[in-house]
Amino acid sequence: MHIHINRLTHNEKVPMELLLQADPSEDMINKYLPESDVYVAKVGDDITGVFVLMSISEDEMELKNISVDKKYQRNGIGKEMIKYAIRITKMEGFLFLIAKTADNSKGQHQFYQRLKFEEYYRVKGHFIKYYDKPVIEDGVEAVDLIAFRRPI
Repeated sequence: MHIHINRLTHNEKVPMELLLQADPSEDMINKYLPESDVYVAKVGDDITGVFVLMSISEDEMELKNISVDKKYQRNGIGKEMIKYAIRITKMEGFLFLIAKTADNSKGQHQFYQRLKFEEYYRVKGHFIKYYDKPVIEDGVEAVDLIAFRRPI
């Protein structure tokens, strides 16, 4: 499977339905999109994945969102998008790539750890405080936000 990744220009439509798979709040997504770069992964003409990068400090780039279309999952697309994000982070002179996820997202925790991310910090009660509706995954409600960090 040949995956092609490219950055969207600011006037191109973002694949919101894919972004919402990773972050169920369109309001939260719309807050960070104007300050971010959006990249899409394609196989042929199909958009198979999306990720969003944003500079958050002099040394840190944050992966604000990453999502792979359900019918393309488990094909290495997420890993390829992370590798691409790491290259961008390095080329732009950042020292770390940050990825944040919910405490109940055990699959994402393992995914990031396999790619050499380490738990960096935790924000207690984040999903209770900032989301209007409960964020449920595998029958468990998200409470804390966990940040992972990878040195570049």
